[in-house]
Amino acid sequence: MIQPKLHILMGQNKIKSIRQLSEKTGISRAALTKLYDGEGKGIEYATLNTLCTFFNCQPGELLEYVPD
Repeated sequence: MIQPKLHILMGQNKIKSIRQLSEKTGISRAALTKLYDGEGKGIEYATLNTLCTFFNCQPGELLEYVPD
């Protein structure tokens, strides 16, 4: 199972809400909420690229594989 780690990066970067992250990145609140909650069916490369650029991180710092 893939689990998001967006909450960790948000905390480390003092981003207090999905709304604030959305305003700073231009990514919709709906897309960020799905990613944050791990409820999405996938993530677009453009979204992943924007988040990696914003947080200056690698994709593995946003997502983690945890065996079922």
